[in-house]
Amino acid sequence: MTATCGEPVHKRRLIRAGGLLDAAGTEVAPGVVLVESDRVAAAGTPESIGSVPDAEIVDRTGELLVPGLVNAHCHLDLSGPGPWPPAGGDYRGWVGRVRSLRAEASEAQVRRAVRRGIALSLAGGTSCIGDIAGEPPAASIEELRRSPLQGTAFVECFGIGSGQPSSIERMLGQLSGCPADEAGVRVGVSPHAPYSCGPDVFAAAASTGRQLSTHLAETKGEADLLLLGSGPLREMLEKDIGVWNEGVRIPWGTETGMPRAASPVARVVAAMSGTGALCAHMNYLGHDDVDCCVAAGIRLVYCPRASASFGHAPPAVDPHPWLALREAGLTVCLGTDSLLCLDTPERISVLDDMRLLYRRDGVDPMILLEMATIAGADALEIPRAAVSLGPSVAGLVAVRSSATTPVGMLANALAHDGPPSWAVQPTSL
Repeated sequence: MTATCGEPVHKRRLIRAGGLLDAAGTEVAPGVVLVESDRVAAAGTPESIGSVPDAEIVDRTGELLVPGLVNAHCHLDLSGPGPWPPAGGDYRGWVGRVRSLRAEASEAQVRRAVRRGIALSLAGGTSCIGDIAGEPPAASIEELRRSPLQGTAFVECFGIGSGQPSSIERMLGQLSGCPADEAGVRVGVSPHAPYSCGPDVFAAAASTGRQLSTHLAETKGEADLLLLGSGPLREMLEKDIGVWNEGVRIPWGTETGMPRAASPVARVVAAMSGTGALCAHMNYLGHDDVDCCVAAGIRLVYCPRASASFGHAPPAVDPHPWLALREAGLTVCLGTDSLLCLDTPERISVLDDMRLLYRRDGVDPMILLEMATIAGADALEIPRAAVSLGPSVAGLVAVRSSATTPVGMLANALAHDGPPSWAVQPTSL
């Protein structure tokens, strides 16, 4: 078959790679991938694939191919040109500056920012994403559904004390205005955080049956607010935002019958128990919080670079509790948070969070690949086949490496900088 210009049209490609690796058991070097009509038809050793007549041969022998990555917590609407304030120790001031910039953004600007975030995510080898949809959420969701990415867009809500009923009404209205599942992107709901959403909002979100996501234990000040009603977050809510009111009950969740001795984290995860909610960050846990999280069945999205950018990382503080949660049986995956927290302005990718954990903490490369693929898929309730080498994989990412074994190639790629590239472009389900 030829195109109108006379050039041959190749519907089959045979990619010869240095290695193939996934977190589901595929470990091959060298490896071959057969692509038909832009989808993976087969992947394995050269012997298992054999010769393929009329296939275009693609040489990627200096690269490792892995499934497209999962970014389970991102804010695509914060990907605009800015200027955005840098993250740092002044969390209250940073939030204020971001709120001001968001308030000034038109719907057209939000759409452009989301489109740029999608492009940067694709540049980072992302095939699946959990996005906290910016205002207006319908616009963010529409842009995501027009992209090759699949995953969940979470409608974000805010409301404390006497502001909860109107927040719930608005949330339900926004959810009803968007199809629940379309073009590979589902719509979930995100009570922003327990300091910005009261227990009634969390309960209403859980009652929708939609997938949940929230920010939890992101700063030390959260515990002071939820237990004592004091500290920098109280000042931010009262003086900066003006939403603190007499309807707020402290400790958080008192009206739900939680014991007064319960920790802030225990109070919040109890409100989402059994929902499989995603909890982003969780930088600060108490002594018994691991057991509470496991009992509630929540899922942790750890954002290493975001934590580090705000000083919530070694050597400033103790190591993050993600490993203890994972070893206790919790699903632990990776996220980036927003472009504002990242040191790679040219891409948004959990590959760079894998690199941080590998270099700083010496984490096993295969644990990192699992967190960046099948754990992320589990957290977003995406079939594991989408992030495993096989016919249903949602894209294949190539990383350059000078090693010879698949795991060695991954370790080498994590030890060095450099962008990933697509061996097989992602396709939405």
